[in-house]
Amino acid sequence: MRHSSSLRSTWSGIRAAFLCAFIGLPAAGIAQAPVYGPADPVVRDPQRFDARRPMEQEMQTDVPDGFSVAAVGDLIISRPASQYAATVPAFRAVLEVLRAADVATGNLETTVFAARGFTGAPYAWDGDWTNSSVPEVAKDLRAMGFGIVGRANNHALDWGLDGLFETGRWLDAAGIAHAGAGRGEGEARAPGYLETPRARVAVVSIASTFRPTTEALPPKDSTPGRPGLSALHVRQTIRIPAEAMRALAATDCSLNHHHCAGLPDDLELFDLSFRLGPSFAYEYAMDPDDLASILKSVRSARQNADIVIVAIHTHECSTACDDPDQPRGPGDFLATLAHAAIDSGADIFFATGNHNLGPIELYRSPVRGTRPIFYGLGNFFWSDVQEALPDDLYRPNRDLLAKAWRDPAKATAYDLTAPLNRAAFAHDFTFHSVIAVSRFVHNELAEVRLYPVELGYGERLTKSGLPRLVTDRALAGQITDEVRDATRRFGLPDLAMRRSENFIAITPNPDAAQASR
Repeated sequence: MRHSSSLRSTWSGIRAAFLCAFIGLPAAGIAQAPVYGPADPVVRDPQRFDARRPMEQEMQTDVPDGFSVAAVGDLIISRPASQYAATVPAFRAVLEVLRAADVATGNLETTVFAARGFTGAPYAWDGDWTNSSVPEVAKDLRAMGFGIVGRANNHALDWGLDGLFETGRWLDAAGIAHAGAGRGEGEARAPGYLETPRARVAVVSIASTFRPTTEALPPKDSTPGRPGLSALHVRQTIRIPAEAMRALAATDCSLNHHHCAGLPDDLELFDLSFRLGPSFAYEYAMDPDDLASILKSVRSARQNADIVIVAIHTHECSTACDDPDQPRGPGDFLATLAHAAIDSGADIFFATGNHNLGPIELYRSPVRGTRPIFYGLGNFFWSDVQEALPDDLYRPNRDLLAKAWRDPAKATAYDLTAPLNRAAFAHDFTFHSVIAVSRFVHNELAEVRLYPVELGYGERLTKSGLPRLVTDRALAGQITDEVRDATRRFGLPDLAMRRSENFIAITPNPDAAQASR
């Protein structure tokens, strides 16, 4: 098994500190920094471990040379799609890429259940779509090449606990491993595992964007736990310049008789938190207990699998948050989370949720070497064939229906979806995506291949949202530029991209890769 010299050196330091203490020398050296990231409990007494089963061995990646992982974005799919491979060559090419990888993964943003006999009900809560899929979707995803998926997202409980459990049942029956949802917090936090012929793969799935009461809870005293998703709570603070803070302080003074003198550094108004800063920005603070629990799951996955994937679904953003016509930048906390997850054992980190492509970072972990971070993989399936929509999607949109249709009472589910899409998703970037294929050699990231994908924007409803491999150089360049622009806006160095026949290759440069941000 391959061990880096830095890990050997650190491990030797811990053993030396123990020996010094044992023979009576100063024990200051015992207080070691974590060897394997922030989740490391840190060995205190090496003699309590089997010398033939050292902990450093269990924390190493042991991936066969050439092992590849294909990661994609949101799987918003309502019905089987693989049949289109016979008539849509560009979609057939997408399936070839997925199946060529050792494992393919994405975020399952739907509920899988059989409508006939289903005893659950829709729980949109905030008047959103209630995504649903027929049971055949699970086997179809497996046939397309998906072996393991994340389930933690804001649509995980669209159909209540009944839908949550049914989805797991159909995925299990199809042979798709999954994580991110369960009958309690422990089960929701737990990694999902996929046995492949070449390696054991784990996924840890979490969501920072979710609906109230959908997060799983642990038992507390005499109160039982709660089924739900694996949640990362974040607290938003809006950073504003002095002029804006002065105006808010005046408003607070007028309404509440607070901040009537001077310029405050912090202010809470209308259930929002504001902080004085040099420019306008959204900032997020992660709940420390959630973060510690998530990283512990990552460490557990590292010890029980050969390659570890961490997936997060997040709508929190840093740039263009209030402009529906611009792609949204990822939340600032994601870099801290991604680095900590990789240092704790992850080999790939990817985010979904903002419905557009995001930055890419090749993070050089001091513990694990270079690992890829995809801060936004956009949409992969975007199915608007959603006929089971609740009344609380229609009710708040009565005015929209009246403006769009002369006789809104006759409106079908898609008659409502169409004007809603026009208001929020009428952009090319919503229908642009990539398949990110990461290949490892000697337990290091050797290459990332980005296969540009477009989802048939403007096609008829039954074929719109179907991923197609892009071969047109101009469109491929446009999609690549979206990734470059997002990377630059997030403050990350530009990546050297090499255009091949149908993909863009990114090769790590150890001298240029960052150790931290």
